[in-house]
Amino acid sequence: MARRSSSGQEVLLGLLTVEPMSGYDLGQSIRASIGFFWNESYGQIYPNLKKLAAAGLVAAKTERQKGKPDRQVYSITPSGREHLKKWLAVEPQSEVPRNELLLKLFFGVQAGSEAVIGYVERMAKRESSYLEKFRQIERELLSQMRRYPDVPYWRMAARFGQLELEAHLRWSEETLTILRKMAANRRRRTTGKEKHHAGKLHASHQAP
Repeated sequence: MARRSSSGQEVLLGLLTVEPMSGYDLGQSIRASIGFFWNESYGQIYPNLKKLAAAGLVAAKTERQKGKPDRQVYSITPSGREHLKKWLAVEPQSEVPRNELLLKLFFGVQAGSEAVIGYVERMAKRESSYLEKFRQIERELLSQMRRYPDVPYWRMAARFGQLELEAHLRWSEETLTILRKMAANRRRRTTGKEKHHAGKLHASHQAP
């Protein structure tokens, strides 16, 4: 069985199975595709490409451009494909999620419902924007069905993200309803206490 790795180099190998790309192209491809569910350091793209080339897993070719600097275009080699297959045969590593919003919500009593409402509202706005991007990706993938054999797998990965975002938005609606009720009750209690206190002060001033 192949050993586990940090996956940074395998990400590049996987993307190069689609088509040859430059380092810049790979960065753009990461942003437009796997960037929605995999955080890969852009600063490691070129160092990893050099390591892959030194290991014979990718081949580099200089491509001349009219009016622009030459660029290095990388393609995966047979050895690179074999390495990628071995990596894909290893069971995916499970990871403990880190979600600062949920952490702050857990301690929400200390922050107050009004503050947490703002966090959830802004999260919902961001997630709605991401969801629209996923729907756009779905439309684009459908138009690429005949060009790339990878498309069904890309759609599965995109569908996971889409359903996850839809679940986040349902959760945010439910959570905001509860938080707003809590905030309203808190305001009513505060107003009631203030009125009660004002009434006592008024009564004490009226006393002979």
